[in-house]
Amino acid sequence: MTPPCDQLSQRTDARVAAAHYSRGIRSLGIGALLSCLLAGCGGPDPEQPMPDIEHARLTRISEQPGAVRLDGLGAIRGFARGRDCTFMHCLELVLGSMGRPISYDELMGMSGMAFRTQFRVDRWDVGNPDPIVGEACLDAVFSSIGMQYDLRVVRRDELSEAAALRGDIAKSIDRAVPVLAANIIRPEDWGVIVGYRADQQWLCRSYNGGAMDRDRVADGWPTAVVLIGKRLPPPARRDVLNAAIRRAVELFQRRQAGRYVLGSRAFDAWCQELRRVDDRTYLHSNAWTYVCLMDARAAAVRFLRGIAPEFGAQGEHLNAAADFYDQELQLLRANYKYVPAERDFPNSTPPPEMRERQIDVLLRARAIEQKAVDEMQKAL
Repeated sequence: MTPPCDQLSQRTDARVAAAHYSRGIRSLGIGALLSCLLAGCGGPDPEQPMPDIEHARLTRISEQPGAVRLDGLGAIRGFARGRDCTFMHCLELVLGSMGRPISYDELMGMSGMAFRTQFRVDRWDVGNPDPIVGEACLDAVFSSIGMQYDLRVVRRDELSEAAALRGDIAKSIDRAVPVLAANIIRPEDWGVIVGYRADQQWLCRSYNGGAMDRDRVADGWPTAVVLIGKRLPPPARRDVLNAAIRRAVELFQRRQAGRYVLGSRAFDAWCQELRRVDDRTYLHSNAWTYVCLMDARAAAVRFLRGIAPEFGAQGEHLNAAADFYDQELQLLRANYKYVPAERDFPNSTPPPEMRERQIDVLLRARAIEQKAVDEMQKAL
């Protein structure tokens, strides 16, 4: 596995726009997730509302000079439990700890992540589903909830910038605001920094390393950090929902964002690359992109059905769109067995018949999404 900082230098498209860098998110640990999905535990049924998370406000604890930790952050649910977009679930937990409980489904819907499909055109990339890659979704989600944020991408060997980052993380913890960070407990998923020590170590929560419900010392340098800033007056609820529906439509229709194609073109590019496969290197990226597509569409179903009553008579179109996304989700789940995991082919390339079956499923999913988008347009 390439060291995180080397990954960042190789995969950042000009640090000009930090939100448009590409990261290797999942190099390890996906096996357990895939096993769970194949066993039939692919997350909550989209028909059912997500249960509320217990949102406890944080307590700032200073156990010794130069060491502070925040107590009271809810537990990370983990993979295959309806929270596979690690950034949005970590944000859900942080907002809840600040007294701003906003569900994963709402964050996915308002940001556009529930509806976004994107695919990198120049190589297989496990960063396809990351919300700060390609068509970034942070502006949309933070403007919707009325909060400022600061996205930092800092290399460890950039000494002055790294020192400033450490200082700003400490300041955030001191004011009882956890910090979102990627790669803090490897592999490179999003997690939460909840404390710091005098020896420059961070205490973290993560999907990995046994840190879902307890603080662990970071073992990696963050490849990206999001500091949450001041609260802003939130927009009117209906304006936020209208913007979310418009964004969902635009994400399907838009052509490209940097090296990534979006929406219907993403499905086409994905299929094209599957036809070109000549070795097993595609397996991890392909499987993770597919898993995140299922998670996103499950969130889309719940989000649309949840907000439909707020649209009055126009809500019937959102319910119809949700039905189409649910149809797509069931198609993807039923054919997940044709999306092989790395462990199933440790030394060989899967047979072309598996890829042809997946291509057929993706093209059918694209056609179903077009119908969902058509319905959402009618609600605007």
